[in-house]
Amino acid sequence: MTAGATWADALIKAAVIAFACAWMYSPSLRGDWLWDDDTSITKNAVVQNPNYDFWKIWVAPEGADYFPLTATGFWLQWQLFAPAPNTPPEQMPAAVERLKMGYHAVNIVLHTVAALLLWRLMNVMKLPGGWLAGMLFAVHPIGVESVSWVSELKNTLCQPLFLLAAIHFVLFDDAEREMGDWDSRRVWGNYALAVFCFLLAMLAKTSVVMFPVVILLYAWWKRGRIGPLDIVHSAPFFLVSLLLGLMTILYQHGRAVGQERMPIEGILPRVAIAGMAIPFYLWKAVWPFDLLPIYPQWQVLPPKWWQFLPWPLMAAVFAWLCTRLQPAGRPCWARNVLFALGFFVLMLLPILGFITISYMRITWVCDHFLYLPMISLIMLGTAAATVWAARADATEQRMTISAAAMLIVLLAFSTFRYAHVWFNEDAQWTHTLASNPDAWQAHNRLGAWKAGLGNTKGAHEHFKNASRLRPDLGETHNNLGTTHLQQGHVDEAIAAFAKAAEVTPHVPLFRVNLLNALLESGRMERVDATFLAMLEKEDPAALQFLVALGQQAMALENAAVQAAAANRPEEAERVAAVARSRFALAAAKYKLVLDRQPRSAVGWNNLAVMLMKLGRREEAVAAFEQALAIAPELLDARMGLEAARQELAATGTQQAAPGGPRPAQPPEMQPEMQPPSSPTLGSPPGFGK
Repeated sequence: MTAGATWADALIKAAVIAFACAWMYSPSLRGDWLWDDDTSITKNAVVQNPNYDFWKIWVAPEGADYFPLTATGFWLQWQLFAPAPNTPPEQMPAAVERLKMGYHAVNIVLHTVAALLLWRLMNVMKLPGGWLAGMLFAVHPIGVESVSWVSELKNTLCQPLFLLAAIHFVLFDDAEREMGDWDSRRVWGNYALAVFCFLLAMLAKTSVVMFPVVILLYAWWKRGRIGPLDIVHSAPFFLVSLLLGLMTILYQHGRAVGQERMPIEGILPRVAIAGMAIPFYLWKAVWPFDLLPIYPQWQVLPPKWWQFLPWPLMAAVFAWLCTRLQPAGRPCWARNVLFALGFFVLMLLPILGFITISYMRITWVCDHFLYLPMISLIMLGTAAATVWAARADATEQRMTISAAAMLIVLLAFSTFRYAHVWFNEDAQWTHTLASNPDAWQAHNRLGAWKAGLGNTKGAHEHFKNASRLRPDLGETHNNLGTTHLQQGHVDEAIAAFAKAAEVTPHVPLFRVNLLNALLESGRMERVDATFLAMLEKEDPAALQFLVALGQQAMALENAAVQAAAANRPEEAERVAAVARSRFALAAAKYKLVLDRQPRSAVGWNNLAVMLMKLGRREEAVAAFEQALAIAPELLDARMGLEAARQELAATGTQQAAPGGPRPAQPPEMQPEMQPPSSPTLGSPPGFGK
């Protein structure tokens, strides 16, 4: 066969893989944002910043993980696909759909590239069945969770980089060990590329942290021993793994997990979970059906004796395989199986539960953790099938090819169907609850989805289930309180917010919503007492409550203006009176804050805004000037002072127009804070994926 024919054959095979990926994931291409895509993208100011913020991406990121390359990918895609600032309102829905489509398309392309690189890795390792391995990886339903979920760019970006690292290391190892006359520049160039690609893979997602150990396992598989040179060659990889692995642990414990209590205690439950997880993942890789976004959490507190049985069974299999080993250099199926299973377990090791990760708050196992480890099983299976088919007669070969084709078609259709489940959160969580009705996170997320559509009653039922299943989490009670308040059940809302603040005291938002509910019920004595207690404790919720109170008052003021414009004078006067009472309350509380924190420029600015809204301009001017004396660079105060002076200079102006100065948000302000009439639905602090 000519070189041209060989390349043409390769291009046709590559096109088949690409076409299969495009078709299978076509439902995802027009899919919605899912799960934590809001914190990753749609509510991420760093990602949406037109200027690349190197400091907040590489040096001091604010998220739950240290994945700066993935964050860079999110930022770059936003710059490419986001609607222009001057997009007309009538064109905005289509522009947003193109934005989502762009993010989904990138994941699909990266998944396709990973399948092609797996084919290439099989070839450089001199293993048969490379194209079949790439094709099976491309069509495997386990990939749906990683490809259809935009936030899992960390997976789809990490995988090709990891495969490139493996390819270049194998090329280096082959040349350095086996070639007598080799170009040292080319050989060590492959080594440098292997280290560089591994570094990039770790910066995308640290789940490949065990690759240095895999390098040593590869040396044993290839040569039957691990020599001093193998250890030396793996040293830079170990260094990268150590540094970035520790960084991930620090971020997970300090931010993703934080002060939340995880539903696991002690070492024995962790051992039981890990032992059951390995065969679970093995089964899902071999039989990828009945997949779920959230699998049921095994009850391991305390663990049962039978939950430890996988460990002796796996040890027995390992010992039996060791007895079947042949000397290095001789064909040995047991060595191949040990290498594949060793890779599989090593790549699962970081997420088996020995190290606490935030995803453990939801479930012990999930499909996207299997995206990388399963490639060794695919490689083993396709290589074994190809070798067997090569030795079979013509009839058996035709049967093998037919079976492989049927398997590819079956998996492809299964992936296509499962991709529909990941189209939006309604489909995602409805599918989950049909098989796992006790998935509290599914209830919580589906409740938030229904609340966003205005289905308060439907949302309320899901929040009730979520708080029943996880009574130890503040977010479930907070969300339940939200729907209680929206339905006019003020007493129930107060109880739910109080419970949220009690079980999760480190989240100020829940105490803010409690104050909002008390205010809504007219229980001013309790509002005053609670607010004073917050001030005494220097609770950041106090300032957050005041900002929310000011925002609500401004919203009411605007509503009054709209009612007046619509010739509804009684409604306008009633709403305006409520707005004035809110402004007055906020002004009084800001004075209490400033008695304790007289050097708070933000406090003086926000007091001035409230005074402006009450028509007390002279006092407002004095407050703005006090804010600027403390912080001359405070732009809000400078603009507010100018507006106040202009109104003082104008004659006949007795009331500030809506839309004037806005209260500055203190540093503690959470961007998701909402006015008292609509407390924010709680969201998870972050996932370890």
